[in-house]
Amino acid sequence: MARISTYPLDTKLVGSDYRVGSDANSSFATKNFTIESVAKFMNREAVQSQAIRFVYTNTVPVEAGSLSFNPQGNDNVSFSGITGFKISKFALVEPTTDISGYYETGLLGADVLVTQCDDISKWAIFTWNTATVDASGNFYDIAVTHKNSQNGLTANKDYFISLLSIPGTSDANFTFALTGSNQYTVVHGLNKIPSVTVLTGSIASPGEEIFCDVDFVDNNQVTLTFAQPANPGFTGVVTFN
Repeated sequence: MARISTYPLDTKLVGSDYRVGSDANSSFATKNFTIESVAKFMNREAVQSQAIRFVYTNTVPVEAGSLSFNPQGNDNVSFSGITGFKISKFALVEPTTDISGYYETGLLGADVLVTQCDDISKWAIFTWNTATVDASGNFYDIAVTHKNSQNGLTANKDYFISLLSIPGTSDANFTFALTGSNQYTVVHGLNKIPSVTVLTGSIASPGEEIFCDVDFVDNNQVTLTFAQPANPGFTGVVTFN
């Protein structure tokens, strides 16, 4: 075998590249390891303090530390279509610690952020509605409401679940799109008399502030009336805070 220093350098690493090492579980026999497997191990070991971490699996049987569906999901599942999932009462990095109390109290009614551990551009925000233990006693059926997201779950990828907002601690708000009318009755459901801001444009791209008459029907309903008939192509957005 030639000296290691005589081999050319690989200047473009990929996950399927190999490195040589000793396997502690096999009497330190010499074995190959992929760059991807080493990186995944180091990533997990570096975040032992992050308990709420799971691997998405679409195979049977599901194991401790997993997030899955019943029936099983596909290799790739869009976040926007998720209304519930099955989750282990043990997190991936805490396989012997029961954290299910967090599902029933700490997260109940809260908004949570789900992110792919190795790619934070893949994320979703859900409201955590209910948590019900299943017949096995080792998994919970979680009902959620999708609020916003980008991309989805990918089989065998790890995901963090983080508390985004504690119920009752953030001020409620509501946004409504306006399209081509001079009067709107909006049910905002905030159970209060909110401040009202009306802008041109859209929810995704709001523009300049405009004015209209605001009639507070009750704590959950408002009528908006514009003095001039709206252009049929007019779009706007109203925010209630």
